[in-house]
Amino acid sequence: MNKLNYTGLLLFAMATACHSPADQKKDPFSTAHTVTAIEDKKIDSTKLIIAGKQAGSIYLGQDMQAVFKLLGRPDDGDAAMGSALAIWNKKEPLLVFSSYRDSNMVIKGVKQISVSAPGFSTAEGIHTGISLKALMVAYPELEKAAVYTHLQTKAELTVYDAVAKGIAFDVQKDTCTAITIHPSSKSVNEVYLTMYPGWKKL
Repeated sequence: MNKLNYTGLLLFAMATACHSPADQKKDPFSTAHTVTAIEDKKIDSTKLIIAGKQAGSIYLGQDMQAVFKLLGRPDDGDAAMGSALAIWNKKEPLLVFSSYRDSNMVIKGVKQISVSAPGFSTAEGIHTGISLKALMVAYPELEKAAVYTHLQTKAELTVYDAVAKGIAFDVQKDTCTAITIHPSSKSVNEVYLTMYPGWKKL
């Protein structure tokens, strides 16, 4: 497995509010990034989340070269077996999982998109920072997909997935800390590389 390290850039990792302030700056999935509500604001198209399709300007199936043109060089990442994890954390935390589109192994397409910045929202006002109860009301079909524990803090993170719609939510302490867009009718767990660096699946 080839590790993609970029000197001086931040690692896009998961964390909880129990991290130190310095750690929270490095961890986009910290509850320090959460807010209470943004429903009253008009959603910018570059921040709009559409289940099973896109998060802002990044959409499923998009050529990763186009993603690089939009976002620049990733801050960190990982790669193995034709798959790659690209991590951006300078402006708004964003994680993109990609793999080759076909057996020709020429173009890598976006397979999953994970955002933790509260500015991203669905048209219905679902964003990071809202409660698990609110998520269950908006997506009654949500099912528990996985549970992780942080390797250092031992904090717990639970992933809830609305498989048919193509949207999943990371929840810590009953609060949504990240939203993942994936192909409809395919589990959020169907990725080769872990989307949770620093966490161990239970």
